[in-house]
Amino acid sequence: MLIYLQLRNCPITKIEWWLLMQSTEANRFSLNYRNGLPQDLLQLCAKYPRETWDKHPNLGERVQFWLSRHDMFREMIVMLEDCCQKLSNNLIDAEEFSQWFIPRLSFLLNHLDLHHKVEELHLFPIFAAAETKLIDGFSILETDHQSIHLFADNLKTELQALFELKNKPRDEVKRAGENSTMKFATLSKGLVSHLNDEEDLIVPIVLYHSEESLGLI
Repeated sequence: MLIYLQLRNCPITKIEWWLLMQSTEANRFSLNYRNGLPQDLLQLCAKYPRETWDKHPNLGERVQFWLSRHDMFREMIVMLEDCCQKLSNNLIDAEEFSQWFIPRLSFLLNHLDLHHKVEELHLFPIFAAAETKLIDGFSILETDHQSIHLFADNLKTELQALFELKNKPRDEVKRAGENSTMKFATLSKGLVSHLNDEEDLIVPIVLYHSEESLGLI
């Protein structure tokens, strides 16, 4: 549904997205519930499994750069998870956590926002037009983007609460820190799942068609 709106140059609104997510079908494929993409969207992935990607001649520079962005996001998540673990284990205090965590989280979210815009405005329409039978997959991925940004907003709220409590009693600060780490866990789990599913849908399309025939060069 979302990709149809996008192809008509009609961006979906937050209200439309919220209404869409209330449906049973949408919830079944949301980041909160699914475990990978539906099998009917993975037919090309079965022909081009991950272990063959690196050596495939159609793995061009454009998709390699796109994959490198995904790798950067994963590396950032590991670093931020490590910081959350240190806070949970009382190896750093809330102020040290905030000083290290917030700038790096902002870096991650800013790059994610730009990355998602490029995908939604340029890449997804190209891939959906090339493989119309996979168009539902791109609707799922766009909905993922909305969910990820919602997870990020929830995390920002908790981080603000933690920042405001830095001079408060230790127990209050600890609870706020725990809330922040839980919200980040939700964000990181959803993001990693999304990245994997996105690659499983998109890379096989590129390998099958080539970057040149898709107009990515």
